[in-house]
Amino acid sequence: MTRLERQSSARTRILIVEDDCGFAELMASILEEGGFSCCCASSGKEALIWLVAQSPKLVILDYSLPDMTGASLIERMRELGGNTPFIVVTGKDDASLAVEMMKTGACDYLLKDTSFLDRLLAVVVRALQEVETRERLDRAKHSLRLSEARLARAQKIARLGSWEWDVRAGEIYWSDELYRIFGFTPGEPKRISKEWIYSLIHPADLPAFKQQLLTSVKTLQSFNMIYHTTSRSGGELVVNIQGEVERGEDGRAWLISGTVLDITARIKAESEIHHLINYDTLTGLPNRSLLHDRLRQAIAQAAQDRHMVWVLCLDLDRFKGVNDTLGHRSGDKLLQEVARRLAACVRESDTLARLGGDEFVVVLDGVVSEKGASIVAKKILTLIAEPIPIDDHELYTTASIGIAAYPMDGEDGHTLLKHADLAMYKAKELDRNNFHFFSHDMNIKVMERMMLENSMRKALERDEFFLVYQPQVDARSGRITGVEALLRWNHPDMGLLTPDRFIYLAEETGFIVPLGEWVLMTACRQNRAWQKLGFPPLRVAVNLSGKQFGQHRLDEMISAILLETGLEPEWLELEITESAIMRNADQNIAILRSLKEKGISLAIDDFGTGYSSLSYLKHFPITRLKIDKTFVQDITTNPDDAAIAEIIIAMAQTLKLNVIAEGVETRAQMEFLSTHTCFEMQGYLFSRPLTTDKFVYLLRDGISY
Repeated sequence: MTRLERQSSARTRILIVEDDCGFAELMASILEEGGFSCCCASSGKEALIWLVAQSPKLVILDYSLPDMTGASLIERMRELGGNTPFIVVTGKDDASLAVEMMKTGACDYLLKDTSFLDRLLAVVVRALQEVETRERLDRAKHSLRLSEARLARAQKIARLGSWEWDVRAGEIYWSDELYRIFGFTPGEPKRISKEWIYSLIHPADLPAFKQQLLTSVKTLQSFNMIYHTTSRSGGELVVNIQGEVERGEDGRAWLISGTVLDITARIKAESEIHHLINYDTLTGLPNRSLLHDRLRQAIAQAAQDRHMVWVLCLDLDRFKGVNDTLGHRSGDKLLQEVARRLAACVRESDTLARLGGDEFVVVLDGVVSEKGASIVAKKILTLIAEPIPIDDHELYTTASIGIAAYPMDGEDGHTLLKHADLAMYKAKELDRNNFHFFSHDMNIKVMERMMLENSMRKALERDEFFLVYQPQVDARSGRITGVEALLRWNHPDMGLLTPDRFIYLAEETGFIVPLGEWVLMTACRQNRAWQKLGFPPLRVAVNLSGKQFGQHRLDEMISAILLETGLEPEWLELEITESAIMRNADQNIAILRSLKEKGISLAIDDFGTGYSSLSYLKHFPITRLKIDKTFVQDITTNPDDAAIAEIIIAMAQTLKLNVIAEGVETRAQMEFLSTHTCFEMQGYLFSRPLTTDKFVYLLRDGISY
């Protein structure tokens, strides 16, 4: 890690300006895990008050705030006289807005897409690195200005080396200061020849130097040139030589005189500034700035020559664990060794860059096929996977690579990097230590995911979620024994969505906790409302995801909901997947027993699809097993599914548990299940899921099938 990354432990303060308090807290928790100290403001006004009182190192601001836009807040920040760096965050993928924000001085522009939270810490660290680099750059420029001022004063008091050359006599004169510039004692050697001067000039510059002198003699024109030379001590000097030509009575050159100025320090400062701007300080590789320039050149050349450019985005797998266990010093050494190995995999004509953290980019120019890019990717993965000796440890690491190609996957550098990054995250999802090519289907899925994630958090406030209810029926009598509450989302742009379209995302983002609490509250309140209308009490079944099941004080939250809605615990049933309860089986037994002691029924949902064992299952205080619909749909035609269903029913009877089958759509399925003593069922044969209003008619009139 760089020095700035190591300093994160010093609790660098960051101000998060975000009107979604939950999302702000999520960002803050990620950054605080990375060693930063965070404060949150929910409006522009609150942020400005905070900025007047404090001095954060960085501001992360949502472009859309309740009282002003991000642009307005930035303008007010500037009016306060501050120069605090900032990162703009938005849920809107708008290229023009991104350009506008970068013009205002934003360090970066982050889209709230699927990888936002994964990228947040790396982007903040990179932004702070760039701030430090700019500060160092400013100091270097200030130093350069001071140096130039000193040189100007030196010129005023004639402390330049001066020289004269009598063209006709061939005599050359050097001032004492000129001798000193080259490291010689004034007057030694006493006689100066052109050949001796030529011996001091770098061979690469000598032809141009001779040509310039010859041209000046012929044309009588003054000259000004810079060349490299060697001092007496062997050190390299960069000098600026200026000369004026005087003509004789015959009109030809007679005397050439001028000055020599040592500009080595200035050239060195300019070189350091160039390096700071364009190269990564840890690995010496091109940084993001130089990468974009090289990529732009490669695309322009490829467009002219009609060939391809391949962009490979590489990220080390589980790199954070190295820093956490061995420290940032070992992490730095690992990154330096990875950079050396990557350099061995590419040609001089290719570009290898480090974006920051453990992210690297390779630009392959002139590789004609997907096969060629695959060969390079495989070579990289093989080399990185070899053990890396760091201090007294031998580290093993792997990488994930995403690949995008010009012109198929994008016609500009920004798009190619974005698509290669998406492909890299896909490689991580599928199997680490792998590479994946970008596909446009992947982009469509990402855009849909981003749209869902951006709108999900406000969907509860806007009453876009609602429940439908599917009856659970005793097939012998047709009596409704229970009802399952099923979640739906009436999305304003995508229409009606079932849970399979968005629940996975709610679990990944942590939104499943408030959403699940809303479902429980709504289902219990509705069940109590039916009882108040005079209908016989029914149990209402509500699904709990693995994330909900593992949340802190789950039993207390459920008890509070039952108390608030007035529903007796016996009329609530919680459905939990077997994979969720088996994840921490011993711990989960205690949670289930606490719920069971309150009188709540417990069912294992989708039974037979997970990894449960009978030895564990008999210890869980379960009241019901639910046969998954995947086994029911072919139960009359597929002997394997029929056998599984029979085993589940027999297991339930052995454990003295009730059993219910879901997904029953035909009479043949119903009769098979009834024959094997499974009488409780739900499915389209009896009723589709119904809205609250329509379910009332079902309760009143009963079920006919």
